[in-house]
Amino acid sequence: MIIPHKLEKVKKIAESLFRKLSQRISIPQLKFILEMSFGMLVSGSCQLPEIAKTLRERKKPKHVIKRLRRNLDNEKILSWANQVSIQEAVLKIDSSTVLALDGGDITHQYGKKFEHSAPVRDGSSGKIRTGYWLNQISGFNPSTHEVFPILLDLYSTKECGFKSSNNETFKCLDKLVDKIGNIGLWVADRGYDSGKVFSYLQKKKLDFMIRMNDSRNIIYRNKSRNISEVAGKINRRVKYNSKCRFGSAKVGIELENKTHEVTLICFKDSRNKKPRIFLANGHIKSSKELKRRITGYFRRWGVEEAYRFEKQGFGIEQSQTRTFSRIKALLGLTLISWLILIKINETPRTKEAVLQESFSEKDKYKDRPNFIYYRLIRGFREIFVGGRIFSFRVSKEEKLRLRQDLLHQAPLFKSNQTLLVDNVCREMVA
Repeated sequence: MIIPHKLEKVKKIAESLFRKLSQRISIPQLKFILEMSFGMLVSGSCQLPEIAKTLRERKKPKHVIKRLRRNLDNEKILSWANQVSIQEAVLKIDSSTVLALDGGDITHQYGKKFEHSAPVRDGSSGKIRTGYWLNQISGFNPSTHEVFPILLDLYSTKECGFKSSNNETFKCLDKLVDKIGNIGLWVADRGYDSGKVFSYLQKKKLDFMIRMNDSRNIIYRNKSRNISEVAGKINRRVKYNSKCRFGSAKVGIELENKTHEVTLICFKDSRNKKPRIFLANGHIKSSKELKRRITGYFRRWGVEEAYRFEKQGFGIEQSQTRTFSRIKALLGLTLISWLILIKINETPRTKEAVLQESFSEKDKYKDRPNFIYYRLIRGFREIFVGGRIFSFRVSKEEKLRLRQDLLHQAPLFKSNQTLLVDNVCREMVA
């Protein structure tokens, strides 16, 4: 059943988000983004036939799919989505925010005709398959325990103008660093322990915590030594918790014929055989600061749930779109759809209204998971299922009929719900 006042609340939240884009794109493009993002959230899919079904237009589905496919051929949608995401994220980022840089992939196991598809390593299976590489930046606020997306980019090693993976990574970093400066703690896994990445981080004067491969060399006591040998000699005297201990040492790394001072951190969990080795910028003496950085790195594992949500919540890997520009546009639309859920989560009353429709067995506040977006998307689908989402392409006669139907459903006396129904009716007639 469609509940008018809940529909109105959700649509107003989405419109407030898209209002930041209204100066950059035309009204037809804005309507298309609204249709696609709401269609993705309701259908849980990136496939155009499924989205066309949820729109429930009077036209034949093949004509709706043709229109969506034509408007989808626009690479700028991804850049628009990143601009809105960065604008929203800048308001949340402070000195304690953990900024997780991670590489991902979109693979098609049996697809051979996808444009610019190249061999990539599938992170879930560990096998080499055809697909595209992802660069993702997400944030985590320790005070609110909120995970939020910041930037998402797709590239292929076979596309025109590709130079290197590091070059694509630096492009993403520049977009965010130009906005926020050197605040926050940057964390990354072993794929970002190269000298070029360290040179970039040192030039920008960013605080970082990067896990290292055992094969890397560092400068210890004016000699080049293997990092794992030096880490094995560190006294892990500081207690992290009942099962983990860590220690640190002052070392250096050589970048562009210059030696930069960094801190080597050796973290050992009694449940694992090998210790984890990290490098942090500068010489850190405080055990409290070292513990904060280690905790920040482990928060990156929680951020990976965000990457999983992008794939499972919207089914981006099941999309049958084969054009590279359209795949980029779909990725941007998944980011916009997630931003809509984030805005709902930040609005307490609307959040509770959506969660009520999710029909969860454990609905108490203490039983709710930290990553609540799976429940929000389920409640979103229940609110919008079974009816037309937008009246963009409805004739005036049908708008008048819908207005009369809504007025018949309204109570006899005026209330807040009736006023919301009247607002819906005015939008339909306009």
